[in-house]
Amino acid sequence: MEKELSINELTVLLVDRNGKVPDIIQSGLNQSTTGTLVLADITYDDTEIHGFSNATLVVYTKYCAKPPTATKEDLSISVNTLVDALHVNAGDIQSVARIQSKLAGDVNVGINIIKKAGYLVKGVRSSTNKDFEAIPLGGGEVWIRTKAVATGAVYIRECGITTGKGISPETMFQLLIGQESEFILTGLKVAGIYAIREASILPIPRSSGGGSEPTNVNEPATRASISKTHKRIYAAVDGIETSNYVWGDWIYFVVL
Repeated sequence: MEKELSINELTVLLVDRNGKVPDIIQSGLNQSTTGTLVLADITYDDTEIHGFSNATLVVYTKYCAKPPTATKEDLSISVNTLVDALHVNAGDIQSVARIQSKLAGDVNVGINIIKKAGYLVKGVRSSTNKDFEAIPLGGGEVWIRTKAVATGAVYIRECGITTGKGISPETMFQLLIGQESEFILTGLKVAGIYAIREASILPIPRSSGGGSEPTNVNEPATRASISKTHKRIYAAVDGIETSNYVWGDWIYFVVL
C-alpha cells in the first residue's frame, strides 16, 4: 500500500545528479506540464526541459562512442544543467501541489498534479511495468522483453517514433508478430524518442476427431530485429486468430 502523506509532507523526489545518465535524461523527457493550468508559470517549460534532455543525450552518445568525441567534463556540464533545471521545476511543482491540496482539502490532488507532470512523489511507491519493458543498449539498438503469458502464445508489437512521453507516435512501423518474448530492435535513430505497445494472443484449440490439439506451431522463432527499413520480420503463426486482441499501454524509450 502507498504511504498516506500529509499535505506538508508532500514532496517531489529530486533527481540525483550522480545517478545513471540515461535515467537522468529520461527524467527530463518525462516532464509533461503543457496544458496543466496551475503549472503555467513553471520556470522551465516542457520545450526547454526536453531541449536540455536531448542535448545531454547527444553529449552522452558522443561520450560513449569508440573513440569518444566528448569528454567527461562535457558530459558533466550537460548533466548538471539538466539536473539543476529539474530541481528548480521540482520546487515549483511541489509548491503548486501543496497549495492545490490545501485548497481542495485532499492530498491526493497534489499527488496527481506531481505525477501528471511526470515527476515522482517522495514516500509514494511508483508503479512500474516489469511485464513489458524497453532497455536501450546503445548504437541504435533497444532490447524489448515481455513476461511470457503462455507456451505458444503470439505477441503483436506496434512501434513508432514520437516527440515525447504521453504523445502517440507520429510515424508507425509495420506490426511485428511472433512468438519471441524478447527481441532487439536495431537501426533506430539515435536520440529519437520511441513508443511501443503490445498485445498477446493465446493458442486456440482445434477439435479433431475425438479430441483436440493445439494449433500453434511450436517451432523456435527467429531472433527478432528491425532493419533500417523497418520491415516486418514475422509472419502470423498458422491457426492463430489475429483479429481478437487488446493493446496494452504505450511504453516510451530514448535510443542511445
